[in-house]
Amino acid sequence: MNLKGLKVSGSLAVDTNAVIAYFSGNSLVCGLVENADTLFLPAVVLGELTYGALNSAQPQKNKQTVYKFLAQTLLIPVDESIAVRYAKTRLALKKKGCPIPENDLWIAASCLEFDVLLLSADAHFKKIDGLKVINWLKK
Repeated sequence: MNLKGLKVSGSLAVDTNAVIAYFSGNSLVCGLVENADTLFLPAVVLGELTYGALNSAQPQKNKQTVYKFLAQTLLIPVDESIAVRYAKTRLALKKKGCPIPENDLWIAASCLEFDVLLLSADAHFKKIDGLKVINWLKK
């Protein structure tokens, strides 16, 4: 899939690696994020980003960067419907013999529950039935 010139119409959720690519100035990721009508940030991604900021050489500066980004998004909190979606998704992957990292299961459940496209460089999201993903690294 050639993503050059791709524009997202509608909603887009971002994975942690997409936000990091955005912070790094990746032009393709920046274009996708900036052109989304609505930008969603799963709470798990906020946790991963905040951890990374606090664990960095410049925790205050990086935490401010994370929270400035958060202010431009709609945060998806984990609620009962996402918890149920997580359980069903995890079970489906277990039956297929295709486990993925725990945090990514929560991110996927958030996107599935809101029927929103996910921007991520992680190939394992393709294992999840019904999840729509843009992987900017995939050619």
